[in-house]
Parts: sequence; C-alpha cells; structure tokens
Amino acid sequence: MIADMLARNQHERSSSGQPAESLRRQHGEVSAREAAFDVLWDIRAGRRTAREAIDALLEADRLPGPELGLTMELVMGVIRHRLTLVRLLGSMTDRDWKYINPPVQNILMLGAYQLIWLDRIPAFAAVNEAVEQAKSRGSKRSGQFVNAVLRQLLREIEHRRLPTSQVDTIRAVPIDRHTCCQFRKPIFSDPAIRPIEHLADTTSHPLWLVSRWVHCFGMDQAIEICRAGMYRPPMFIRPNKLRVGVSELITRLSDGGCDAQPAESGEALVILHAAGFTKTAAFREGLCQPQDRTAMLPVQAMDLSPGKVVVDLCAGLGTKTTQMAEIMENKGTVIACDKDETKLVLLRANCERLGLSIVRTVLLANLEKETANLATIDWILIDAPCSNSGVLARRPDARYRIDQRTLDSLSSVQLNLLDEASRLAGPQTRMMYSTCSIEREENEDIVVQFVSSHSGWRMFDSRKTMPSAGSEPADWRDGGYWAILLQK
Repeated sequence: MIADMLARNQHERSSSGQPAESLRRQHGEVSAREAAFDVLWDIRAGRRTAREAIDALLEADRLPGPELGLTMELVMGVIRHRLTLVRLLGSMTDRDWKYINPPVQNILMLGAYQLIWLDRIPAFAAVNEAVEQAKSRGSKRSGQFVNAVLRQLLREIEHRRLPTSQVDTIRAVPIDRHTCCQFRKPIFSDPAIRPIEHLADTTSHPLWLVSRWVHCFGMDQAIEICRAGMYRPPMFIRPNKLRVGVSELITRLSDGGCDAQPAESGEALVILHAAGFTKTAAFREGLCQPQDRTAMLPVQAMDLSPGKVVVDLCAGLGTKTTQMAEIMENKGTVIACDKDETKLVLLRANCERLGLSIVRTVLLANLEKETANLATIDWILIDAPCSNSGVLARRPDARYRIDQRTLDSLSSVQLNLLDEASRLAGPQTRMMYSTCSIEREENEDIVVQFVSSHSGWRMFDSRKTMPSAGSEPADWRDGGYWAILLQK
C-alpha cells in the first residue's frame, strides 16, 4: 500500500498555519476520525479496498498532514484487528453485535482501537469524539450507547500494558511483540481446548483461513503467519545504487528526520520512524524506493546484467520494474506492461524520480505489437495478481476477501498470464513467476499445471518465503513465492 500512496503523493501540501477547524471550513477538509469513518464505510460497502480509499483521500487533499497520519493509523488498525475488536466489543454489551447499526459498529471499533492500541490519545478524548461522532452520524441515543459501551470497556481493563509472559491468555489482547492489554473477565476461548479459534480471534484472521494454515503448515508456522498479519509492519526501502551508497543514504535520511538502519541482507534499509518519509530530500531526489525484502527476491534471483531486454508483464506501479532497471545499471530495455494506463502514468513518474531512462511503458493490449520487433527477450517477469496472503500486514483487508472461490478464480488468471508470457517468449527467454501469496493453489500448483501443459518448459528453481514478524523491525519478512521457468 505504501508504494501506491507514495506514487500518488509526489506534490507537497501547502500549510497556512491555521487551526484545523479553520482549514476545514475554508477548504472542505475533514478530521482524522471523520475521514477514517468514511474510509471504513466505503470498505464495508464494497466500493473500495483500503488502498483505494486512502489513495482517494490523498488525491482529494482534504487532510492536513497530522490528520492524514492519524487517519491511516485508525483505518489500518481497525481493519487489522477487526475480528478481535468485534469479539471484545461484543463482550461489553448484551446486544448481539450483528444487530448493532453498522455505522455505530464502525464508531465503536474506532474508539476501542484508540483505547487499547494507541498510547498518545487520552481515553476521555477517544470516548468523547466517538460519542459526538455517533450523535452526528446517528442520534442522541446512538451517542449514549457508544458512551456506555466504551466506558464499560475502560472499566474492564485490568492492565493496559502487561508483558506477554505474564498474561492470562483468555483475558489478554496482544498489542505488539512484547505486551498485551489484559481485561478483568475472559474474552477469548481457552487455547488449550480450542487453539485454532483462540489464534483466529486474538490475531483477527478468519477461522477457516487459520484452520487451513494449521493443516498446510502446522500450528507453529500458523502462529507465526498470524502474528505477522496482526502487527504493524515496518517500512523497508531499496537504495538506488545508481545514485547513492548505503552509508550515505542513512546519513541523508537522518538529516531529513528519518532513522534508518541496514536490514540483515544489506540490500535494504528499515525505516524506524517512517513519518514524513516522502518529505525527505532523499526520497524526492530518487535515492531510494520503498520495497519489502521479500518482494526484492524474485528480481535478485534473475541475475540480471546491463544490456538485457526484460518484459514486466504485470508492472503495476513499477516497484520491481525500477528494481530491474537499477540492477541493469540503466542500460538495456525494460518494457513495463499493465492494463491500467493510470498506473503506467505513475510508473513513468517514479522512473523519472529515480533517474531511470530504459523503461518503456505499454498497455497490455499493445504488448504483442511492442515486442514484435525485438531481436530477443531475455526475461519475462510475471508478478501475478494474487490473494496477498503473504502480505496481510500491509494489505489487512485482503484477509476478509480470501475464500476458496477467490483462490480458484485467481489461479485461472495466473495460468492465463503464464500462457500469454510463453507466447511472447523467444528460444532463449526465461520466465520469472512470482506472487505475494503463500497458498499452494497460486504458487507450486500453478507452476506444475503450467509445465504439465507446456512440454517445452521446465521449472529450474523456486522459493517460498513465509511471513515472519521477527523479534525486531529489521527481522521482519513478508511472505511470497517465486519460480524460474526455462525452456528445454
């Protein structure tokens, strides 16, 4: 999500120094909580994904800087912990959750998220804002109900922060890697009796999905996947080595107010405090690009060199496109393809920011014509659309959209993309297939089906990376898969 937001937010916002209320009156700007409510409502109604809704806020330019940061925190936090919040809030009232008015449900979740997870917002402010919001969105009676539920929630908190090793798991909500919020009464099922249900409820993942992961990967691995999907992910950035070295980039970021340190591989930096990252000169001058380390792996495995000709079949906003161009030292040709012209416009802008001139953009409908006159194509990258099950921390709403029918539908799309890529391939062309999924139907099974139906191709190498929260931000890993396909 962050890459999309950065690409769409290149311009600087003006600041008049006036109070937020004055700005809202003059320019139609909204408060963080009002914006968060609207985003959650759009998501609930199925009009937009979280990514699309927040992007719309950025494009509308209706939020002052501090309000934008809080809006994103509230939206992503509520989505990431939605099932946990429903279980928790449902225990605070005699009214069945499904019979509570949907707008009031959203207001309650926004208020509860602030009370439990956010340390810098006073409890009275979170409650009062929620009550006023309920009144304005509903009625005086709605405000009274919200007030009663949230104040009951506050009364039930026994220890707002308690080391994980000391908690009673049936009464504790995990906050981060090290602490929990413990309540006076049981909230969750006993993990000794219903371990899968407890894991699903405390990490806010659908029960069927957790059951699936336990069956496929075992309980220990499922716990790690769920932990990674529950926490706020750190930002990783890729140094643009055509312009800057790692040490110099760390210094430049520090000068801009962003603390960064090398990640384990040395190929990326982790931003310890990402607020204001797009405002830094280092970002504006194209010295770096946000990209998780797992997302870097497919392109790194392609072993590219200057002068190669590469087709990026599903380029999107071009994070991997620009990674390839940088590794090729801006020498050769990268043809970036997508069906959405809007994404290609943003991709071109990002290439300009990074100083990359070898990238040619083309709509999917025109790709065959664009490649017809190429003497050779060395690589085709198929970074296929997928369920996003390996990156649920970054795209938390995806966990509520995944089902078996979705996986089957995506598998068909993925196979079609591989088939299309094989038709573009010349005798020496190699293909890299990648996803940000951890599901067999989108990864290993796709490759097996492809080579079974295309006798001239074989799988050369593959790798699956499982999501991991790690003990420190620099240890974080998203999940994903890649496979190299060669011609026999």
